[in-house]
Amino acid sequence: MNKNISQCVDINSKYCPCLLADTNHCIFCSHLKGEANCNCNWSGICILYEQHWQYKIDKYNEEPNKIRIEEQVEFRVKEEIGKNTVLLEFDVSTELADGVKKIGSFLFLRCPSDPYFFNFPVNIMQVEGNTLQVAIETIGPKSTRILAENNTKLLVRGPYYNGVLGGPWIDNMTDGNIILVAGGIGQAPAFPLAKKLMTNHNQVRALLAPGKVGKVFIDKQLQEGGATVYTVSSLREFGIPMLREWFALKPDLIVSSGPDEQHYGLIAAMQDVGVNIPMAVTNNATMCCGEGICGSCLKKTRDNISIRMCKQQTDFLTIIED
Repeated sequence: MNKNISQCVDINSKYCPCLLADTNHCIFCSHLKGEANCNCNWSGICILYEQHWQYKIDKYNEEPNKIRIEEQVEFRVKEEIGKNTVLLEFDVSTELADGVKKIGSFLFLRCPSDPYFFNFPVNIMQVEGNTLQVAIETIGPKSTRILAENNTKLLVRGPYYNGVLGGPWIDNMTDGNIILVAGGIGQAPAFPLAKKLMTNHNQVRALLAPGKVGKVFIDKQLQEGGATVYTVSSLREFGIPMLREWFALKPDLIVSSGPDEQHYGLIAAMQDVGVNIPMAVTNNATMCCGEGICGSCLKKTRDNISIRMCKQQTDFLTIIED
């Protein structure tokens, strides 16, 4: 995981070089940060070379740089999970569906009649062919617009990839013992993480709590996939004491899917029993653009480095608690 700390999730993808490179704010390339020397320590395709070569290709073909896909779709309410939580299902293009199969993928959604600043990020819960499922809480001014006035249409923009910090652990872990903790709406992104881990022959022990959603809604799916599932009414009251016993068994990976308060609670529980276990967590940073431009997702690390949370993989333990 160390070699992936602070690495851009878009590096050498079709979205790289991105708008940050155009403005000399590239996350990885020192030259495209405005520095004189090359010190990126990157063994892949040179981003500086790609920036200038791609520019020539685009100029020659008179085509714009690659940007995220935006599509208008018709959605269906597959399930009313709780009072303010719904599971939506909709069909997208093959290109977009293939793009969000990667672990940690998310989309920006908004009602088509709303201006662009109504976009809000939502993790992907499931992809089946060209059909996507997402769970949303309709509690804020952006999300409540989705179901207002009998609306059935969405504008979806993506794919974006940094919905999980510690994604390389999820991708590369095989034949391990995993503890998965998910509460509230965090159950939605937890499902594809568990599915990926079980596909790689890992043994998953899941602890689920209803949280503010008021319902555990992925337990049956996890059990059908082969996970051992435990449910508690409150993580703070009943889950943490149980987890302290589990942590003492020194599993190979901890996965926390929920709010930052939950992540930090698990870290404290590990410290209580004196263990240091690799940890992957859902990314809860405030995001407005997803491209690293707006600055709303900036976080400080313990090394006093600013991290663009929408684009950079990092160890959650390095982030200063708000």
